[in-house]
Amino acid sequence: MNSGTDLPLSGVCVVDLSQVAAGPYATSLLGDFGADVIKVEPPEGDTMRYVDEGFGRGQSGYFFGVNRSKRAMVLDLKATESYEVLTRLVAQADVFVVAFRPEALERMRIDYQSLSAINPRLIYVSITAFGESGPRAHQPGMDILAQALSGMMGVTGEVGGGPVKVGAPVGDFIASFLVGFGVSAALRMRDRTGLGDHISVNLLDGLVSAFANIITPFDVTRKPVVRQGGGHPQLVPYQPFLDSEGKYFILACMNDKFWERLLPILDEYEDFRGERYLTNTDRVNRREELCARLQEILRKRPAEYWLERLEAAGVPCSPIHDLPDMLNDPQVAANQSVTRLEHPVHGSYLIPNNPIRFERTPVGPRGYAPGLGQHTAEILAEVGYSAHDIDRLRAEGTVNS
Repeated sequence: MNSGTDLPLSGVCVVDLSQVAAGPYATSLLGDFGADVIKVEPPEGDTMRYVDEGFGRGQSGYFFGVNRSKRAMVLDLKATESYEVLTRLVAQADVFVVAFRPEALERMRIDYQSLSAINPRLIYVSITAFGESGPRAHQPGMDILAQALSGMMGVTGEVGGGPVKVGAPVGDFIASFLVGFGVSAALRMRDRTGLGDHISVNLLDGLVSAFANIITPFDVTRKPVVRQGGGHPQLVPYQPFLDSEGKYFILACMNDKFWERLLPILDEYEDFRGERYLTNTDRVNRREELCARLQEILRKRPAEYWLERLEAAGVPCSPIHDLPDMLNDPQVAANQSVTRLEHPVHGSYLIPNNPIRFERTPVGPRGYAPGLGQHTAEILAEVGYSAHDIDRLRAEGTVNS
């Protein structure tokens, strides 16, 4: 199998049968680190190729955004010889990623037990919405359902308003990061034991894990967490405020130290000193009163005025960006948080950079999203198929290229 340059995962082959977002983005990140990722798609392609027409029919911007640093082949898993082709890939692979429901995996004989019998060193990654057992394991799932079940939507939204989905598909992408973390750990374990393992990641668990700072306090106090809009259920003031020009900005006193730094700025307007707001607990208990007083003051001047004074005092604050603002932010530029890929047909397009940086190793996106079946013949040749065999498989409809 092909590999990247001398990168952390050079020499690691990943066979990826996943679609949509969680699996494809996870394998893109593995590809950034040098893994040879082979995206295996059905003849019609990943369903996300058609979610929009950013680059034309079947060339969606969504697909281009979550698929990079990989090669692609088409394999019709319903065809007679498809299992032979797939098992040849698995025999030489290090990692296998799939996002089907458990019963489908068993029916197709691509469950962990079946494939680990072919390759005991295989690290098998199963991505589901809700888990591989339990009452919802056999139900179709997606990010919005995981956000709903996990409580993420339940704590997101305006005070007194209805639940709101987080703008980005955080369930999908938390799962992507967990897959990368799990695969890296499993490769290290395989170095020690010589054996692969079965990694199970689901969107629901990933979102529940994001409540690490909330579940324990709730268990202790039994006080439900209520929606706070842009605020925080445990910190005050820690939320957006409106300025004199109708713009919102963030003031975030995460602890008492930052509150004390804020007080000199407030002294010319009202007295916020004393016992009433001394500790964060005091401020949380008087949230509505305190935040209403702050809003009355902060609405007197533009956000730029307040941000300049807050930054000078060492009080955490920020403008609230929309997407164009974020892309033009000097800190985003300094971090190289986004980068461009060059497509031979569609030209340059913008993607998020790999958020993990190495000091001595140039990790990052290594190629544009592949076309449907772009590397089919190349990959089949690498696992031992002759040109004649490849032509036959193509003629039979098992593959296309």
